[in-house]
Amino acid sequence: MALRVRSSEEANSILRVTVHNLAKAYGFLWALKDIDIDLPPGSFVALLGPNGAGKTTLLKLLAGLTVASSGSIEIGGKPLRRGDLVWRDQVGLLTPGDHLYENLTAAENLRFFCGLYSRGVSAGEIDAALQAVELAHRAADWVGSLSSGMRCRLSIAKWQILNPGLLLLDEPYGVLDGKGIDLLEHFLRNHCAVGNVVVMASHHISRALSLCNRAIILHQGRVSFDEPKRQPWPSFVKAFGEFLPQNESWRF
Repeated sequence: MALRVRSSEEANSILRVTVHNLAKAYGFLWALKDIDIDLPPGSFVALLGPNGAGKTTLLKLLAGLTVASSGSIEIGGKPLRRGDLVWRDQVGLLTPGDHLYENLTAAENLRFFCGLYSRGVSAGEIDAALQAVELAHRAADWVGSLSSGMRCRLSIAKWQILNPGLLLLDEPYGVLDGKGIDLLEHFLRNHCAVGNVVVMASHHISRALSLCNRAIILHQGRVSFDEPKRQPWPSFVKAFGEFLPQNESWRF
């Protein structure tokens, strides 16, 4: 059974992500400051920058997992607030350590999270999701018995079923093998193609740029670069060159 994917009309009717004057402080340290971003439906953003630039903090704010010190985030023109159940099924965060329940099987995990997000799901949809990430043969196995790479594939299946309008990814390539990377990127391309918004933080620059249609670079908590992708892209090469190791060059 094919998984239901939100149509472009549905996506366009609910999802434009707008960040205005966003800031986040931890004590006296500003992790983010003066962030203004507008993401129309179909945006695929490569979120780049050095360690400590604020990428993970921005993803957590967009996921509603932490509270901004000032500024606002709007989804479809409505404010995103921590704990607001209205947007829970519209925002997803995929990380290498994405939470799964080790004492449930792979299929039971998918069924549980669909229930948690009030998403009706059939046995056929679960089977299709597991087949899509090549885990159908492990459907009845405890998640605790799966390798880290298989767990990451199961997380991909989870978000494929839940189909959030805004999907956030924080260093998703970490534990995936070559086939797992292919499965992830196939899912992300399809997810964005129907009008969903994807924001991916990654240090795998070439892979992120091959997928994205826009790049945002954070540096010391501020946006230092924000442009739609083009080829050639000398402005990106110049902006990102500041963060390369000494005596190393990079071409796009």
